[in-house]
Amino acid sequence: MQNEKVICNKFSFAYDSNSFGIHDIDLTIQEGEFIVLTGKSGCGKTTLTRCINGLIPDFFEGTITGSCRVCGMDISEHETGDDSSYVGSVFQDPRSQFFTLHVKTEIPFPSENLGTPSSVIQDRFRNTVKQLNISNLLKKSIFELSSGEKQKVAIASIYTANVQIYVLDEPSANLDSDAMVRLGSLLYRLKEAGHTIILSEHRFHYVRDSFDRMVFMEDGEISS
Repeated sequence: MQNEKVICNKFSFAYDSNSFGIHDIDLTIQEGEFIVLTGKSGCGKTTLTRCINGLIPDFFEGTITGSCRVCGMDISEHETGDDSSYVGSVFQDPRSQFFTLHVKTEIPFPSENLGTPSSVIQDRFRNTVKQLNISNLLKKSIFELSSGEKQKVAIASIYTANVQIYVLDEPSANLDSDAMVRLGSLLYRLKEAGHTIILSEHRFHYVRDSFDRMVFMEDGEISS
């Protein structure tokens, strides 16, 4: 029987700033599922991903009702950073999540920040380079990377950290068609390896052969 990685039960979140939130979300995501969250801009999908990856309530304040549990933890009760060893995020512009200047130092950085032993990091780093086929990027600085390569490095960093859930917020926004195909191939490999993937997207044709289920959102609710 599959493990439930995300369980939302009548879950609602309203920003303190009075900006739009989400309400009455009932959603269960199983281990190894590839879910596509989609809907018009402003439908609430980014807010929902923020709840799953810990940005809510760690960095965005507001009012929570109902429950949202991620890897067994209620997001209204966990301490800041508790979920970083379980959930990894890839943003529209990965530059905003980079902390170092070079690919070779950026990939292991999240693992170092989690206090993972250096010998474990080195083993995972080598495995990441091999599994994701990114040896050609190791000598580059962050500033030399194309948009697609930045996505690869962001994914490689959380792959090395050995997270359970990948949350991607419109990662194709700055990619051309070829880069989208390569991203789709990478996500397919992650799916085949058993990882749980939550993809918030407008454009999802590049993962049409990979995802298990599509969740439509409208006006802060799941419509289907």
